[in-house]
Amino acid sequence: MISRNLSHRIMTGLPLAAAACWYIFSANELVFAVITVVIGVIAYYEFGHSLHIKKISVHYSILYITQCFVIAGFWFLIDGDSKVGLGFLGATLALMLIGFLTSKAREQKAFLWYLFPVIWIMCPLALLYLLRFKLVSSQGSQLIFFIVLVTAFNDIFAYFGGKRFGKRPLAKMISPNKTIEGSLFGIAGGLIAGLTLSTIWLNNLLPVWKAVPIIIILVIASQIGDLIESKFKRYCGVKDSSHLIPGHGGLLDRIDAYLLALPTFIGLLYIFSII
Repeated sequence: MISRNLSHRIMTGLPLAAAACWYIFSANELVFAVITVVIGVIAYYEFGHSLHIKKISVHYSILYITQCFVIAGFWFLIDGDSKVGLGFLGATLALMLIGFLTSKAREQKAFLWYLFPVIWIMCPLALLYLLRFKLVSSQGSQLIFFIVLVTAFNDIFAYFGGKRFGKRPLAKMISPNKTIEGSLFGIAGGLIAGLTLSTIWLNNLLPVWKAVPIIIILVIASQIGDLIESKFKRYCGVKDSSHLIPGHGGLLDRIDAYLLALPTFIGLLYIFSII
């Protein structure tokens, strides 16, 4: 019998999945870029809000201004104006340094709290835009959908496999409900979805001998990405990054697996000479 919470998650997740498909396949370049920036802004806010709950000594104005500078820097770099883009990124580092030097009691981790969301949130979202429009001439959408499908099936199989067969904790101090058995089921689910999609739709880019190792590494990266956010939330003492999405928590809770899966996948595409 489906639990009430799971039923709620499914009912909320279906329109989100439909919106994600439209975003991946139908949004033009400008709309895609705007939505990606909005995703980054919301995720960044949730990150800052979690720090605020923990009462971590950072200047939140500097945290959010650096995000704007990073977005501008990436935009100009992608647009081909490297001088202006690098100027914005340089200003970002300068602001981070100012934030660190003026933090209360010169908190040693302050600089990292400014730098971490740039690497963790903004860089993968910039790579998402590049994968959709720049790195692959005509199949960027299919490759993004491949990541989404593999990660989604990993989540589904890991949840039900862990619930039914899970005994040995995967990372007890970070997320006590995750199990090794669930992780293995997740890899199996990712392989089923990824191999099916690559055979039907992406065989020219991802033949089986390339697809299998890519899928396994991609699933492992998504699971680690999930654990990274779980560790961050546990450190800050929050259950969810926000209550934005009923039954799912915050936006950061929904994209956490992709934040490591995306750069890992793009790296693998280069390693296997796919792009």
